[in-house]
Amino acid sequence: MIFMVDFFGKVKSVLDSYLLLGVNPVANIFFNEEKTPKQEAINQMLVHIGNYFDGRYEVLAAGDDGGSLLEVQVEVDDVNETIESQHTTFPFFDVWPKWMGWRVVVCKVPPGYIDAITNGVELDDY
Repeated sequence: MIFMVDFFGKVKSVLDSYLLLGVNPVANIFFNEEKTPKQEAINQMLVHIGNYFDGRYEVLAAGDDGGSLLEVQVEVDDVNETIESQHTTFPFFDVWPKWMGWRVVVCKVPPGYIDAITNGVELDDY
């Protein structure tokens, strides 16, 4: 147990000295640029994907522990398979990992999910 405490103390001291140098972590460098206004980025992505892809998809603003992001939901028959194997026209690498300064997450969802869950009626009886 003493070894673990000593190990974490060394790691913390290395990280502290690294952060004191003013060096940004790599993820911050990649996503650290000016963002287009959210609705404009969503609209442009909807048009861009629509130019290539004729399947069911939705683009929405979301967030996670990493901050704000754009989420692209794509309906696929089998969520265990890759998007490319099921929808060859989906412009995956055009929109992921970054679109107009926004971090992008592409989610595979089963058929009917977007209409039933994402755009479904919000019930207030819970």
